[in-house]
Parts: sequence; C-alpha cells; structure tokens
Amino acid sequence: MGQRHSPAGDGLTVDQATRRLEVDAVTPVARAALDYAGDLASRRYGRTAAVLGAVRLASRRTDARTLERDRFEAFEVEPDRVIAADELLADRLGSPAAPEEIRSLRRRLIVAHELLAAAERGRVVGPELPGSPLADAAPFLLARASDPDAGRDESERALDEAALRAHVERLEIDFEFARLGTTLGALVERDE
Repeated sequence: MGQRHSPAGDGLTVDQATRRLEVDAVTPVARAALDYAGDLASRRYGRTAAVLGAVRLASRRTDARTLERDRFEAFEVEPDRVIAADELLADRLGSPAAPEEIRSLRRRLIVAHELLAAAERGRVVGPELPGSPLADAAPFLLARASDPDAGRDESERALDEAALRAHVERLEIDFEFARLGTTLGALVERDE
C-alpha cells in the first residue's frame, strides 16, 4: 500500500527522487506523506508524479529549498501532474500553521538555544538580548536570564540547564508540528 511496501520494480521511490533532486533531508517527511495519501495520488496522477509531489510537499514544509516545476522535467513527467499530486497530498494531510506562528516559534527556539548555550558555558545570566529583535520572542526566558538581582540568591539566579533543555525539546517538537502540519508531523514522529 505505502512506499515501503511497494515492490522494487514498482517505479520511482522517495529515496531515489530525493537523492536525484539533492534534497535527501526531506526523505522521512516525503515518505510519510506518500505512505498516507500516495495511493490516491498515484491513481490520479501516476506513481512518478505522486512520489515527486510528496518530495515537493516535504521540501515546502521543511528547511529545504522548494522544488520548482523545471526540476521535474528530468523525470519525464508533466510538472503539472507533480504539482497536482502535491496539492492532493497537501489537501489530505491538512495545512501547516500560519506563517506568523511558525516565525514566532522559530524566534522562541533561537532564544531558548541561546540561553541553553549560555547556561552550558556556566554563565549566571543569559546572553545580552534585552533590546534586541529576539527580546520579544521569549520574554519569560529573557526575564529569567536578564534580571540577576531580583532579590534571588545565586542558586536561584542560575539558569536551570535541565529545564532549558526540556523547554528547547518541547519547542523543537512544536516547531516541527507547526511547519509540517499536525497530521504529517504525527506521521513523521511515528515513523522515527
């Protein structure tokens, strides 16, 4: 039924497509998308278009560069079929979060990583972020890092590395779910 269950001679695979398109990092996301809705996309647009549609969808929802129409000509498939397969997969998988929410999560994640790095270096307070564009991204973390004399003793002022690391991990998961969309994020997480 899905990508992994297809016989070897069944046409283009996600691994082959991502390797040829030089976007190997999107393989797990493309595979999850194809496993979930690839049968319908294959029936409507053909196996090659479905695979390439899944790879294109994965490239748009990750940090990879979005694959443009001309990249699919080397696969001897009509680019319109690939884009239609991508749209069908996206429709079946649901939308990612709004761009503003994704940007906000990215900023909070950057601040949290900076604070964690400061804590790992043994700094009592975090990086000098007040007044920077990132200051609004995670005010609760920034307040903890930038107010060292708020009547707390040294042990209370130190950044809690374990708590920051757990917070970073939660933010990373939230960020991935926001970029991928809930359904696709859950499928990728399940397959890991």
